[in-house]
Amino acid sequence: MINKYLLEIGTEELPYKFISSGLKQLKELFSDSLKENRIEYADIKTYGTPRRLCVVIEGISDSQPDLVKEIKGPPARIAFDENGNLTQAGAGFAKKQGLNPEDLGKKSIDNTEYLWAEVKESGKPTEEVLKTIVPELILKLQGSYFMRWGELEIKFSRPIRWLVSIFNDKEVKIRLENIESGRESRGHRFSNPSGTGIQSPDTYLDDLYKVKVIADEDKRRQEVEKQIIEAAKTKAGEAKINSELLNEVTSLVEWPTPVVGTFDGKYLEVTQDVIVSVLAYHQRYFPVYDNQGKLLNYFITIANHDDTNIENIRKGNEKVVTARLDDAIFFYKEDTKMPLESKVEGLKGVTFQKGLGSVYDKMLRIGEIASFISEKLGLSPEMKEKIQRTTYLCKADLVTNLVREFTELQGTIGEDYAGLTNEDPLVCKGIKEHYMPISAEGELAESQTGQAAGIADKIDTICGVFALGKIPTGSADPLGLRRAALGIINTLIHKNIQLNLSGLVDKAVSTQSVEVGDSQKLSKDVKEFIIQRFRILLNEKYKYDIVDAVLQSQDPLLNLQDAMQRLEIISALVKKDSYKAFHESANRIQRIIKGHEVTGFPDETLLKDEAEQKLWEKAKIIPEEQDYSGLISSLEELIPYIEAFFDNVLVMDKDEKVKQNRLGLLGFLNQKFMRIADFAKVVF
Repeated sequence: MINKYLLEIGTEELPYKFISSGLKQLKELFSDSLKENRIEYADIKTYGTPRRLCVVIEGISDSQPDLVKEIKGPPARIAFDENGNLTQAGAGFAKKQGLNPEDLGKKSIDNTEYLWAEVKESGKPTEEVLKTIVPELILKLQGSYFMRWGELEIKFSRPIRWLVSIFNDKEVKIRLENIESGRESRGHRFSNPSGTGIQSPDTYLDDLYKVKVIADEDKRRQEVEKQIIEAAKTKAGEAKINSELLNEVTSLVEWPTPVVGTFDGKYLEVTQDVIVSVLAYHQRYFPVYDNQGKLLNYFITIANHDDTNIENIRKGNEKVVTARLDDAIFFYKEDTKMPLESKVEGLKGVTFQKGLGSVYDKMLRIGEIASFISEKLGLSPEMKEKIQRTTYLCKADLVTNLVREFTELQGTIGEDYAGLTNEDPLVCKGIKEHYMPISAEGELAESQTGQAAGIADKIDTICGVFALGKIPTGSADPLGLRRAALGIINTLIHKNIQLNLSGLVDKAVSTQSVEVGDSQKLSKDVKEFIIQRFRILLNEKYKYDIVDAVLQSQDPLLNLQDAMQRLEIISALVKKDSYKAFHESANRIQRIIKGHEVTGFPDETLLKDEAEQKLWEKAKIIPEEQDYSGLISSLEELIPYIEAFFDNVLVMDKDEKVKQNRLGLLGFLNQKFMRIADFAKVVF
């Protein structure tokens, strides 16, 4: 028989974000604690609903194994007197370990003899260990806004109402103050609120299903998705299921039931983005589309209920949607009485950040920085003009009624309103895309207008906030500077934009309206911040030492694509059998010239030894601008000559001119290696 242990923590409705976090924490806490307590197990599974967190441990051992601890006591010279009897120190050690003097031994460590004890500890039954550790693990869970309730001192995300603790088919009693575990769980609150017995970990999911609770999150998510798809088909439509919304809804229900609602078709005259935002973002409903992707006047909500009260649920949701859409259509009509351009002046009354002026001021800075980007990228006059128009309008929708009410639509509303006044399609698209990416894994801007305006906007924010001294520390980053830096990096890399980011930082610093003090230091701090974000991103894919080798050989912000190319080449190089000799040669050169001022080319007339002459003959023909793959090949061909040089030539010659000339030769070679990477950083 395979042992299994079940723990269910029954609560009032949990915040949906805490469910996945709580289950992840429980799994990690149990894993660590079981290992610490020498209890073996095969797997830990977790289940969760709005009213319960559950852990099932499979293949858990019956008991701890016996343990023999070896304990070092005081040195023998202190533990025994001259007659070989235990001193007070030796007797104290024996008493502390619960041993008789005859049970003690001696052991030599590093030529010193110590009093030694072997203490045998009998393994406890697993059930006994669980009684101790489970309450502790429950109270180790962390999350936002934990609370106390009643007269209890314990804290949890929501009040704990019941506990189920079963080892195979036997209860394992645990207690949290006045809450004692049993085998009674509870069914769905509205459909089956009475208690239901859990027979064993094996029957847990089935026992709950009988009382209308789908405890397995994955199965519940699949069921929700299936219901949405089928419900949309009843209206000859299809649903576009956002994965984040699907996960959220899954965490809000125990027994999902689809409800199809409708709203008046007149609301479809409002831009589609507004309706989708009302339905999905505000109400957690799923919009329905026709097969051409056009929004229909239906929505699907997933009720945490059975099918006994569907009509009332539908009517209630339709009333809420109608009220929200009435607001939206009113705001839309008010906004569109005037063109988007007319809203720009209103940005003067909106503060961007205390000390950094208004959003209007920021818009002007974005335009200046974007113009710099356009020049450096060598864009056409037509594209430069479109980018400038984009930067002028990109923040205008912030003062519209719709964005004030639906803040998540900033940029999207700007795109729609710009289109209504026949702005260039690339300008419209750029207005929306300049906010991208919205998250670390978010979609990147596709248009040059969106890319240029977005990079300018983000670098302005970073430099401005740094100028105010509000540099992110620890996990605190209220203005999203890390995300902004990552957005710039990903845009440049994945959209293959060849832009000198160091020069861009200097430009952005120079445009700041706030007193920046030491502008060089500010630029340096911003650059280090961006490089650190770049480093963290690269460490997800490449070995840390190779990342260090590339980033420290030259300024990576000069060309991010160049750094990426070198990373790929070095990652392949270090795997070659010949790399050891390559590595040793590069590092030996660097060690020898360290601390010496090395400039210029070596003087051929001072190359006396055949080994240094041959090395220079091979080295001097390496092209100055050779591509990295070719440069690696050239340096690999040089390795035997470098080795022969070190075997036969004394660099630190008594003749100062010869010495400096040889250092110059090595300095020339070091420049070639450093063009690729600082190989001293590579761990080999």
